[in-house]
Amino acid sequence: MENIFWTACSNNERHSEIDKVKNVVNKFGDIVDFKFFSDLSLNVKIEIQELRIDELFGNLSNIIGMDSFESLNSKSPKERTVYLNITFIKGTGDLFIEVPSVPG
Repeated sequence: MENIFWTACSNNERHSEIDKVKNVVNKFGDIVDFKFFSDLSLNVKIEIQELRIDELFGNLSNIIGMDSFESLNSKSPKERTVYLNITFIKGTGDLFIEVPSVPG
């Protein structure tokens, strides 16, 4: 089974875009892993039935700038893995996550 690799970019606020992407993906498949690269990009691993991939791509294209993808036109229910890389244009590369002090 061949994996699918998608790339996208967004010029909007990172947290709201991630929420929108998560909601769309959850309608069609499952997010099984994700990795942040500072505030510059996000890699998402999605497991989805092949017959739902075209619909997922179309819905994601409505909310973020997706690179082109040749439609599968599949009716197969077999599981596929889609890797989605989203680049956030407004990212600085200096993501700082404040860790609160814990007594003890």
